[in-house]
Amino acid sequence: MGCTCPDKIFEQIEDKQVASFSSPHTRSLTIGGRLLIFIWHVKDRESFKSGLLAMLAAGKKERDERGLNRFRAVLAIAVTPHDIETEAQSYFKQYAGDDNRMHIHVVSSVALRDI
Repeated sequence: MGCTCPDKIFEQIEDKQVASFSSPHTRSLTIGGRLLIFIWHVKDRESFKSGLLAMLAAGKKERDERGLNRFRAVLAIAVTPHDIETEAQSYFKQYAGDDNRMHIHVVSSVALRDI
């Protein structure tokens, strides 16, 4: 996902399954007390926009409240990821604006199978 953090950061990983009412993500990782990652397995396009905006808001809020450096939103797509990647990037840019401490990644669900 393009992380340039030193290897030492990866010695401390907090991995939680979550059931959030404010966001559709189901997994939250905190890496080295610096990086927050939310993972959402997107199941349908109908709830995609509102779900993405809710996840971005929840991630930004948690990042700021916990004093973390970065937030990465990961969308795991069962179908071909590039089918919604352009749309996801567009919504992300509208929401994040010039916040360079937020990032979005659209990947195949298969790519996350082993983590």
